[in-house]
Amino acid sequence: MVQFILGAVAGGLAVWFWRDEILEFAQSKTHGVRAGAVDTLQTVEKQTEKVLDRTKGQITAALQAGQRTLSSTHDRSTH
Repeated sequence: MVQFILGAVAGGLAVWFWRDEILEFAQSKTHGVRAGAVDTLQTVEKQTEKVLDRTKGQITAALQAGQRTLSSTHDRSTH
């Protein structure tokens, strides 16, 4: 148990002491991954916008058709 605690303390000190170097290393190694994630998110955003626009058009058309149907049914029933 003492070895575990000493190891944790030593690891914490190492990270604290070399934090800037560790951060620079991590950023340099993950730059490609982050750039790929940005590209993927932009692609998803564009596709989502297309789907939402298409769905909005379909809903609008369905609502208008329903309104026309109700109007024509109401007009026939009042005559």
